[in-house]
This record gives sequence, C-alpha cells and structure tokens, in this order.
Amino acid sequence: MIYQKQAGFPGNVVNKDGEPPIIHGENLFLTRLFGELQEQMGGAFDKWSFTLHYRHFSEKEVGDVRFVRDTQRHNALILLADEHGRFPIGSAQGFDLIFRQYLSEPSPKTHPFPVGYHEACGVVTPVPFARRKTRLFFSGYLNRNRVDLYKQFRRILWLPRRNLPGRHLRELARRAVEKFTVERDFSERYPDSIIRFTEWFAKGMPPSEYAQVLANSRLAICPTGFISPETIRHWEALRLGCVIITDPLPANVFYKDSPMIVIQDWSQLHATLEALMKNPDKLRQIHEATVDWWNNVCCEKAVAKYMADILIPVS
Repeated sequence: MIYQKQAGFPGNVVNKDGEPPIIHGENLFLTRLFGELQEQMGGAFDKWSFTLHYRHFSEKEVGDVRFVRDTQRHNALILLADEHGRFPIGSAQGFDLIFRQYLSEPSPKTHPFPVGYHEACGVVTPVPFARRKTRLFFSGYLNRNRVDLYKQFRRILWLPRRNLPGRHLRELARRAVEKFTVERDFSERYPDSIIRFTEWFAKGMPPSEYAQVLANSRLAICPTGFISPETIRHWEALRLGCVIITDPLPANVFYKDSPMIVIQDWSQLHATLEALMKNPDKLRQIHEATVDWWNNVCCEKAVAKYMADILIPVS
C-alpha cells in the first residue's frame, strides 16, 4: 500500500478504505497522540498501519465492515465511538492488535483506548486553581442515566433519592420528569456554581464557552452519558485539572486508582460536595493529584507510551 501524507496525521494512519481519516471533535487529541506515538516508537512506527474507525449504528444491520489492510505492515485497529459494544468483531479479523474505546473486557489482543477531549478543551489554558471562579460545574443533557443526579437538585416526591435500578425504569422516570418539571438550572444551590440540565445533546453551551468555564472550575460533575459511564467530559475535566465527581468507571489503566471521586449512589452527592468545600486543602490536594494523573497516565504522551509498550513487542 502506498500512503499519502495527510494534514495532522502520519501517512500510515488511515480509515477503513485506506484513505486519510476524517475525524470529528476529537481530531486534535488524536493527531497529538499519533504525533507522540510516532516519536516514541521511532522506526517501529513505520512497521504499522493504523486504521481509525468510527462505528456507525448501521453496522449492526449490514454485517461485517470491510477493511483495507496493509499486507506489508502490521495492522492495528483503533475503534472509536462504539458505546454499545456492538461492533461486529468478525470484521476485526486480520488485525494484529485492537485498541477500543468503551472496552468492557480487555484481552491480549484488545486493549482500552481513551475517549479523548473535544478540540475546544484541547486549546484552552487551565486557570490556576486558587484563582478559579466557578466552584462547581455541570452542564449536560438530562438523559435517563442522569435522572438520579437531577433529583438530587429537584426533589421529586414520587421518586426515591437513591439511584433507580434498570435502564427501563430510569427512562420512564426521565419521561415523567421531562413532562412534569420545568426546573433545569440549579446554579443557586451552591455559590459561584453553574449547574444546568439541557433538553437535548449539544443544546447547552457552545464548545468554546464550555471549555472556558471548565478551565475556570474547581469541581466538575461527570455523570454517565447516553450508554457508558465513560465520557468525553472526564477527559476534558482531567486535562483542565478539575476535581472530578463521577459514577463508577471501568477498572482499566486510565481510571483504576485515579484521584477521581467516585459516587456509588447520587444520593451521596451533597454530603460529598459539602465535605470537600469545607476542606480547601484536601480539594487542592485532589486537584494536584488530578494534574499528576493527567500528566502520567492520560495525556497524549502518556497514552502514546502505553500504546508503544504494547505495539513494539509485536513489531
């Protein structure tokens, strides 16, 4: 296969057809990552062909995806955007290694891959922690997995404070909340905070404004997304040094033993927040540990080293 150099990516990073990849909001993270990987692997990098593939919902209907593979190189598949975990795994035959977002069960051949951050959060500069103006920040769609978070701010007598079991019950609760409640902004619950639920995905702040606010926030609430507890907002908050409060995350290399504060049940939220806000020294310590975690585990250079340690022995 003859590669053509494309802007941003090394020439041996391609899509399923062997053409230059078209990436969406995570383009900056991915181009930075592959730049670091190329540097760390040296000559071994050119022994690989890397296929970046966004999984589309239609793939579960049309059967296996057809990939163009490089017969002169090792082949690695980087599988993106498959929150449901429904990618037809038979399509991955012929790849030496697979790196996969939202991976629930790693194997010797299949390894976790980071979700990354939106471009806007990749260019903004974090505000020094002591000077950050926003104490607590959340802005996001009120999906079924966030009903349990929502009802901590707006008491609903016919719903328990504790997390609801099962996605079907949560969806019924979301529809009822959407129909019978109008409150979506709870920023007054804590001084100097922004806490807003939106009516749909990407209907809140513009990305540049979101990034600026996040870079100026001390605490960031990062609940589960549409499907997976692992979301892009975790990576954005990590990069910008926020103290993160989250649902339980996969116990993989990126999250296990991290300084993120894990809430097993959202009914614990206010007690957790109040304890943190009363202890600024502890809050700063967690912020510093978060910055260290980003630099040592999750930044582009750290992820490139993690990948290189897997790729080089196979080269």
